[in-house]
Amino acid sequence: MFLSSAWAVAPATALKVGDFNNIEAAQSKELVIWRYAKNPDIYIFDYPNLTQQGMAFNRVTQLTEQVNVAYKHVLTKAEIEDYLISIKRTRATLAYGNDVQISNLVLFFNLAENDNVELNIEEAKLLDFVLSQGLVKVWRKFYQAIKPNAVILSIPQVQENRADEPAVNALVRRTVLSHELSHGEFFSNEYYSKYCIQFWNNVLTDEQKEAFKQFLLKYNYSVSNGELLVNETQAYLMFTPDPSSFSAEKLGVKVEELKEMRTAFRKGMPGTSLPNNVINNEEGN
Repeated sequence: MFLSSAWAVAPATALKVGDFNNIEAAQSKELVIWRYAKNPDIYIFDYPNLTQQGMAFNRVTQLTEQVNVAYKHVLTKAEIEDYLISIKRTRATLAYGNDVQISNLVLFFNLAENDNVELNIEEAKLLDFVLSQGLVKVWRKFYQAIKPNAVILSIPQVQENRADEPAVNALVRRTVLSHELSHGEFFSNEYYSKYCIQFWNNVLTDEQKEAFKQFLLKYNYSVSNGELLVNETQAYLMFTPDPSSFSAEKLGVKVEELKEMRTAFRKGMPGTSLPNNVINNEEGN
């Protein structure tokens, strides 16, 4: 399997570089790969549809974020289809966006290699990309992360409702982009991640922490993973403006309490590359 895929990404100089507004407004019927202008450790795969995105990331997401199935391994093609059926999702709807550190991609590719689990074409594209960009290398028949804290994100293009895929409107694209960028910042900015951990440990009440745990469990997140729990909390709390994805009602708290949590988070938030005012506290979500 090593270095055997037939698809290769152009060198880094051919990557598009964009800020939040550039990327949000971009339209394409083909896969576009961005390097985030304000944080060059963040790469964004901008997919033309949800199914193609899911083919690339569903098995990675299941391995690194979801409640484990039996034991930690890369699911076969048959197993991932059975898993999606069991949680009432499809290739297109397991996640509207994705985030994965290079260190976790290396885990995925090494486990797949060890267990002789064949990559699909979209996963092979990911592998070729990280190898071609010098983010990963092969050393003694193992994949090794060169930049373990660099991050690959994915987002979908705006699209109409289809027979096998839901619609993605402009607000959904904006929400997915801001949500995933916040994960990229958490992984690549140690000051921001330390602040998020401090906020979870010292600012949120036990009841608020439990509310986030129950909210995330509904989406099959592995809430026993402390870092994942904190990371998802900051992303939903501060960078998920679509109320159909996150709101006071969905979290199970009053609108005023959600506003207070957001105000408290902003007070001590360190400098980041993230967009300002993705969520306005007057929105009342």
